[in-house]
Amino acid sequence: MAINRVSHITVYVTDQDEALVWYQEKLGFEVCMDNDAVVPGMRWLTVCPAGNQATQFVLVQVREESDVSRVGTNLMTVLSSTDCIGDMARLAREGVEIVGPPEEVPWGISGVIRDLYGNPYNLVGPG
Repeated sequence: MAINRVSHITVYVTDQDEALVWYQEKLGFEVCMDNDAVVPGMRWLTVCPAGNQATQFVLVQVREESDVSRVGTNLMTVLSSTDCIGDMARLAREGVEIVGPPEEVPWGISGVIRDLYGNPYNLVGPG
């Protein structure tokens, strides 16, 4: 028995519908699960890169005032891109915050963006 992959990444949000629209429109993600029957009173909403449900982002609505401080505090998540330069240009046109423009690095082309809550994402593609 061994750990063999990451299946879900939790992203705290203040508004699940707003976050869903952002991840769909800006990153091109699709809904994997949208269900409020899993846990009574809680909407289980996950999104993933189109066609790849192996890694899902759980968009968790903060409920308590004390949990609001979790929003925007995720560590850097690395997203794979087949065209990092093209994707970064498209994201910039869409109004996504570009923290670091795409540049050549030893492992390919890398650029950094932030989502609507300030969470960082590193887009990496072949050089």
